[in-house]
Parts: sequence; C-alpha cells; structure tokens
Amino acid sequence: MPAAGIRFPSLVRVEPGPSANRLGSFAVAAVMKPIDEQHIAKPGLVVVDITGGDEDTVRAVMAALEERWATSGVGPVRRDPGEPGVRARIYADVLRPGGDGL
Repeated sequence: MPAAGIRFPSLVRVEPGPSANRLGSFAVAAVMKPIDEQHIAKPGLVVVDITGGDEDTVRAVMAALEERWATSGVGPVRRDPGEPGVRARIYADVLRPGGDGL
C-alpha cells in the first residue's frame, strides 16, 4: 500500500530517442522474461517496467497502479548488479478498474 497522502499525478514520461540503458547489443531489460503476445494482445493491455531508488518506492508505485487498474499485482522487486536502483514489472489492463487482478 502506498503511504497515506502520496499521490502520483503523472506516472509516465516518454522521451523519444535511443535508449540510454543499452550496452552494445544488450539492453538492461534483457534479463527479464520476454513480453508474451498475450500480454499486449488487445487494446488496453500494457506491460510496465518500473525502476526506482528503493524497494518501498517501487512497491508503492505498483500498489498505486493496482488501485487504478486491473493489474498482475505487486510483484517481486529485483536489483541488477552494476545498475542503480531496483526494478519490477507489472502487467495491467487500463480499461478495467483496479482491485480485480489479472
């Protein structure tokens, strides 16, 4: 659960251009399982990769997304050696209200 009073007015910021987290031909996300076609098979389904400074922050963002949309729930958080922060992935259906789980 996010801390009381914390609001996330804008959770998404898209910046065009090449990815800054690539090393040679490998991306940081290469250690995650591939996104399966069923995860994005119809409008409204999204996969969100979250990076934050600490586990509590990442879990608070996942919980906030879960309250807003139907999601896969608060999942595991991991640290990648040599990379700053912690990471997590959540699957969401942005057309259905939260609380259901996928």
